[in-house]
Amino acid sequence: MKILLLSLSFFSGSSLWAQYYYNDIVGTQETNLQMRTYLANKVKTVSATGFDSKNVRANDFSEFYEIKENGKALKVSGFAGMNKTVLYSRFNEKIQVVQMIDSFSVIRNSTMFEYDNSDRVIKVRNTVKDSASDFDQAETHSWIYNAAGKPERMWRIVTKTGASSSVDSLEIRFVTDGDGNIAEERTFRKGVQTSYLYYYYDDKNRLTDIVRYNKKLQRLIPDIMFEYDANDRVIQKITTTSDRVVGYLIWRYILDEKGLKTKEALFNNDKQLTGKIEYSYTYGN
Repeated sequence: MKILLLSLSFFSGSSLWAQYYYNDIVGTQETNLQMRTYLANKVKTVSATGFDSKNVRANDFSEFYEIKENGKALKVSGFAGMNKTVLYSRFNEKIQVVQMIDSFSVIRNSTMFEYDNSDRVIKVRNTVKDSASDFDQAETHSWIYNAAGKPERMWRIVTKTGASSSVDSLEIRFVTDGDGNIAEERTFRKGVQTSYLYYYYDDKNRLTDIVRYNKKLQRLIPDIMFEYDANDRVIQKITTTSDRVVGYLIWRYILDEKGLKTKEALFNNDKQLTGKIEYSYTYGN
């Protein structure tokens, strides 16, 4: 069973789905908020236990979170199937993530974050290396903001070394709606538009849908849909499983009064439960 529902990742889907604003800006904000919630509630450790659709404990899944370095680091040790991972995130004095290192058996994935004086993300740089140093890739996202402080464009530069060296670049332009929310994300290569997607919001300016045009179906299809509780916390996320045969995965979350996640469940396209995770916490002084 594979029910690794939560993994902090910024670049794993960016080349496929190109949700740059969501991955870099919204995702970083969510990471920072999660750590701040842990610290505000004096969380010391978090244990995640997996269960299958019959509520039987999954022996091939676990996650363990540790708050380290006096609240300046978060270590997540994971086990899913035969794969073991360790994600180590470091934060600055403002509790903003500045580095994430994800170590696999043969691949090391590291992401660095930079902020301006207004606490906006201005650069995200991801590097991937294998243990034999045969493969080395760096992807840098440089963000530019308009006078209103909203993302105006982003340059994505990818460099690869190994058997051959190459450089690839994209320009991503953003359009805001009447409320100042990012509404469109358009990708350009050498000045020619290659793809685009839309962001939709509710009357509280909460992100509800990320949508793109599906060429095969010839209509707009959502990549992700969000639902919130009365405290503006995401309690459901629906993701598209394929670009060719559209199916959905439904993620539902239960949070306590402190804002800490207690349960997380995954449902398939037929709304049948396929697995869940339960979280338990220890606290310090």
